[in-house]
Amino acid sequence: MHFDRDFVIRNREVLEGIVARSHRVALGIFALTFGGYGAAVWLWFQDNVWAALVVATLSYLVFRQFRMLALGVARMPLRGDAGAVEALKAIDMALEQDKPHPVLAEVEAHLRALEEAPATQEEREAAGPGDSKKGAGKGD
Repeated sequence: MHFDRDFVIRNREVLEGIVARSHRVALGIFALTFGGYGAAVWLWFQDNVWAALVVATLSYLVFRQFRMLALGVARMPLRGDAGAVEALKAIDMALEQDKPHPVLAEVEAHLRALEEAPATQEEREAAGPGDSKKGAGKGD
């Protein structure tokens, strides 16, 4: 486990934003990749085999890395944001130890657990400064 409950409570808003953006970006990359496969098939039918091979190969390489790309693009808007430094550093350290999918799945599991059993006032206070007034509700 890379993240504890206190960390997730402190950085809930930032982590929810990263998860939501990474899903949107992943969907875009997924659509773009299969659009690339479609373009490769069209090029192949146009007797442009080399271009089809290049487009299909590029599409495959992007698809193989789409989780890491999605997570990287999702974190970009937060660079330079002082409130997101702790969360970004923790995610970077987790990515050094593990692949993007398990890291993102762990963050989602923690966020889901907070929705099912919201943080108590004591937990929010013990977690320290940060998002102490928003820990109980989603999107207040």
